[in-house]
Amino acid sequence: MITNPFGRNRRRAEERRRAVVAGGAVTVACRLRRTSPRGWGPWTPGRLELGPVPDGGAVWHVDDPIAVGLPAVHGPVDASFPLGADVWLRPVRFQTEGFWGMDAQIVVVEDERATIELAIEPPIPEDVAARLAALLAPSA
Repeated sequence: MITNPFGRNRRRAEERRRAVVAGGAVTVACRLRRTSPRGWGPWTPGRLELGPVPDGGAVWHVDDPIAVGLPAVHGPVDASFPLGADVWLRPVRFQTEGFWGMDAQIVVVEDERATIELAIEPPIPEDVAARLAALLAPSA
């Protein structure tokens, strides 16, 4: 998607970024994929719900449980990210994950049971990664 630097899309992107940085509850649309015993699932439309900092949680949601390696009987999936998971950014590597261009970044959340990758529209992947890391840090 090409963003007009002076248009409505640019203003909306900046509003989303401010909401993520502010630390309150916010919902962010994304493309998500998850590892399963069979390997990586497909990129699936989803959303990320970030609770308020420092005590809120982080939840991911997808409508298609099969796409993320879960049984269909569960219906839409709302799952919490595990506390203590590692969070980092990686560059887009393949055209199939370049939803917002090949120079975008993917947020990676990894724990011992699964890895979840989140493709989020720029300019907020860095801010989302920092927020997730703060929310998932183990309590002292």
